[in-house]
Amino acid sequence: MKTLKEIKDHFSIEEIKLLIEIVKGRQDFDIMETAIRDFYSDEYEPNQKSYDYDKEILIEKLEFDFEMGGIV
Repeated sequence: MKTLKEIKDHFSIEEIKLLIEIVKGRQDFDIMETAIRDFYSDEYEPNQKSYDYDKEILIEKLEFDFEMGGIV
């Protein structure tokens, strides 16, 4: 789990807006894929066999952290 401070330290305001749109399903994950993967690299080991599985897990992590931080 990442804190609100970690999120704000890592992402700009504009990037956070994009991430919120990704979590809500209004933007495609691919827009910020590399940044999201980098952000969670210490918490998550990618599954080389399933891109969709990785995508869903990372979006769930992001959504949970945003909800806990009061962003979403």
